[in-house]
Amino acid sequence: MASSSSSSLFVITFLLFSPLCFSRESPSQIPDGTLNLSLLWYGQFTPVQKERVRDFIESLNFDAKEGLDPKVSAWWKVVEGYQERYEVKEIYRQKSSSRTVAPKIKVKVVRSYVDEKMMFGKDLTIDNGEKLVETAVGNMSKVVPVVLLSSQVRAHHVGFCNGTCQEYGLTIKSNIKGQEKKQPYVMVSDPEVQCPGECAWPFHIANKGPHGMTYQPPSGEIGADALIIQLATGLADVATNPAITESLFKSEAPYSTDGNHTSSIYIVDPATKCFRVFGSGAFPGFTGRIRVDPLTGGAFNSHGINHLKFLIPSIWDP
Repeated sequence: MASSSSSSLFVITFLLFSPLCFSRESPSQIPDGTLNLSLLWYGQFTPVQKERVRDFIESLNFDAKEGLDPKVSAWWKVVEGYQERYEVKEIYRQKSSSRTVAPKIKVKVVRSYVDEKMMFGKDLTIDNGEKLVETAVGNMSKVVPVVLLSSQVRAHHVGFCNGTCQEYGLTIKSNIKGQEKKQPYVMVSDPEVQCPGECAWPFHIANKGPHGMTYQPPSGEIGADALIIQLATGLADVATNPAITESLFKSEAPYSTDGNHTSSIYIVDPATKCFRVFGSGAFPGFTGRIRVDPLTGGAFNSHGINHLKFLIPSIWDP
C-alpha cells in the first residue's frame, strides 16, 4: 500500500501490495535509455554473491507476464518514472504535444572485471576510490562503473558503515582532448563483516534503535542479500539523479522559475530516503509487511527471473 504525506505531494510506494507501474495515455514513448554497467569485483566474493548480483540486474527489465508478483521490474518502473519529473531535451519531446513520458531504462552489464588481489589495498580512501572507478571504466565510454567491495575491504574512512554501505556520485576524468568530463559511478560495500548491524538489517540485528525482528536472507547468505539491498539503493539513486541523467539520458536538470513558467519538483535519492523500509506499515524496528518463504525461511518482497526472490528497499514514488 502507499502512505502519503500531509501535503499529498509524494507517496511512498511499498512493493508488496502496490503494482508500482502507471497507466498513461500518450501518442508515443520517448526513446529508451540504456544504463550500461561495468562491474568491478574488488576482493574475493562467494559464488552466491556474484550470482545474486547478476540475477538481480537481469531482473530489473524482466517484464514477462509469467512469474509471480510483485516483480523487481515493477520496482524499477518507478525509477523510470522519475524521467517525467524534469524537462527532456527536444529530441525526446513528443511531436504532437509538449508532454513527455518516461522512457524505459534498460540495464545491461557490458563488462565484469575481477581483482581478487586488491591492487589498491584493503583500506578504501578517496584517492584509491577514484582509482577503482577509473579501473572499472577502463577505455569505455558511456558506462556507469559499479565498484563492488568485498567484506575484506575496510571502507569506514569514506563514510561507509555510517547509515549506508553504498554511495554514488560524479568524479572527474579527462577525455582524449584533455578536457575534464564528469563520470557517474556507484560503489557498494559488502557489510556482512564490517558493519552488519548498520547495513545488513533485517538479516542481522540492528546496532542502534529498535532492533525488531531479524530474518533469514532469501539466498541463504547474508553477505549476498545485504549486497543486493545496497546495490538496489545505489542504482535507483543514480538513475534518478538529474545531475547524472543529464548525461545518461539527454535530459535537463529540474528548474524552478517565477512567472508563467512551470516549476518542476523532484526528490533526490528516493531509495535512500526509504532507509530500512521494505513494506507497508514500516516503522523503526519493523520492516513493514514482507513475505517469508515457507520452505527456506527467507524474507522477500519481490520476484525476479526464474522465480528468484529478493528483498529490496522501498522507493519514494513521484
